[in-house]
Amino acid sequence: MPLEITTPTYGPVGGNQARSTQQDIGDKQVFLKLLIAQMQNQDPLNPSDATQMSTQLAQFNMVEQQTNTNALLQELVGAQSSGSSDSAASYLGKTVTVNQSIINFSGTAENFAIDVAGNTKQNYVVIADASGAPVRTYALGALAAGTHQLSWDGKTDSGAVAASGNYSIDVIAADADGLSVPVNVQRTGIVDAVRMTSSGVQLMVGGLLANVADVSEIRL
Repeated sequence: MPLEITTPTYGPVGGNQARSTQQDIGDKQVFLKLLIAQMQNQDPLNPSDATQMSTQLAQFNMVEQQTNTNALLQELVGAQSSGSSDSAASYLGKTVTVNQSIINFSGTAENFAIDVAGNTKQNYVVIADASGAPVRTYALGALAAGTHQLSWDGKTDSGAVAASGNYSIDVIAADADGLSVPVNVQRTGIVDAVRMTSSGVQLMVGGLLANVADVSEIRL
C-alpha cells in the first residue's frame, strides 16, 4: 500500500518550537525512517507494493537532487557577484585600470587618469596626504569630455618632495556656466597578488588593494 503520512497534533509550543511535518518530509533520513516503519508494520496479508515504494523513493531522490542543484546555482551566482578567488586569480600578472583615487607615492612620479563626464572650462587637482591635508593643488586648462592621462611628480606646493605613502586625488571641475562636472579618477597597474579580506576578494595593484568590481579595463 502507498506510504501514508498524517499530520500530527502538537500541544503548546515551548521555547524550542517543533518542526512541522512538511519540514520533516523534506529530510531524506526522516522519509526513509517512515518508509521502514511502514514496511515493519504492514499487514502480512496485504503487503505494500514494492514497486510503488521504489517509485516514491525515486521521486523523492529527484526532488532532493533538484534542491541540491538549485542550492549550488545560488552559490555560483553569489560567487560571481562578489568575485570568487578562482575568477580573481585570472587577473594575476595582468595590467588593469581601476576606478580608485588613492595612489601610493614611493619617490617617483605617479601616473593617473581622470575620466571627465563633460566638457569643462575650469579644473583643479587637489592631492592630499593620509590625514586629508592638501599637499599639492594646481589648475588644468579646459578639458573635453573623456579620459585624460595626468601625472604627479611628487612635489608639494612648497617645491619639496612629498614623503612616501598613500595620497588621495580629487578633481574639481566646472563647465562654462560654472556648473560642476563629474570626474572619475583612475589608476593603472599590474596585479601582483589576490587577497581574501573581510570585504571580499581584492586585487593588489601597485601596492594598493582594489575591489574586483572597480576594475574598468584589463590588458595583457
